[in-house]
Amino acid sequence: MIHFKNFIYGLILGITNIIPGISGGTMAVILNIYDDILYAISWKNYKKNLPFLCLLCIGIVVGILGFSHTAAFLLENYEMQVYYCFIGLILGSIPLIYKKARHDRVKPRNIVIFFLALAFMIILTLLNNDIPTISMIEPNGSSSIIISGPIIMLYLWLFVVSIISTICMILPGISGSLIMLLFGTYTIVIEAVSNLNMPILTPVISGIIVGGIVGVKFIKKLLRFHPQALYFAILGLIIGSLFSIYPGYPAGSQGILCIILMIIFAAISYLFSHNK
Repeated sequence: MIHFKNFIYGLILGITNIIPGISGGTMAVILNIYDDILYAISWKNYKKNLPFLCLLCIGIVVGILGFSHTAAFLLENYEMQVYYCFIGLILGSIPLIYKKARHDRVKPRNIVIFFLALAFMIILTLLNNDIPTISMIEPNGSSSIIISGPIIMLYLWLFVVSIISTICMILPGISGSLIMLLFGTYTIVIEAVSNLNMPILTPVISGIIVGGIVGVKFIKKLLRFHPQALYFAILGLIIGSLFSIYPGYPAGSQGILCIILMIIFAAISYLFSHNK
């Protein structure tokens, strides 16, 4: 039963990563498996946690490949409702994160860290709103990117941005795709994935691997030596992420439905995280 549960966790994480602006780290916190994943990803612990990691990864792949069309359909036809469901999930997870942050006596500097993380997400959201779409549509309906400048510099830039976006993605509340968008590589990477452009994907994949190793080590050290500071930072990032996914409030019956869905999913998230 526990193996099936781990697969379902991975499935949910995979589906989450399809949704623009939603952080996989946020969903891991909501599912209360964020610490478990960080603990499992290490040379010391990965062997005994191999079944957990394998089932989680299989679930993520199945979630991404199997539900991409469903997620696209829901976002195209029920965007407001989908994002209010995620807002509910985030709101329901806040009490658990706050409880972890308040495990010891609260230090004033950690309150400052909370507000800095919150401000960072708000600024990130404001910057994201100013980013234009960088794609060109060909007459046959396909998209293409025009790349100018030395190609080696592009590869280096893709490698560096992939490292940064992966490290940020590990932190709950920050979407890795949003970071790529801010640095101007999102469209290039998406185009490369759709066309399996390996010269472009090679520095991206390399950056993801390096960023994953560095990011996990960094977060684990914070969790070991500064857990309260980390959880207050996570709390600020997650609350701040509400600004980036808030789609506005629709009028009439649609608005009422969105509020009902938000309350339902907040309750589900709260019960799920506390009964793990």
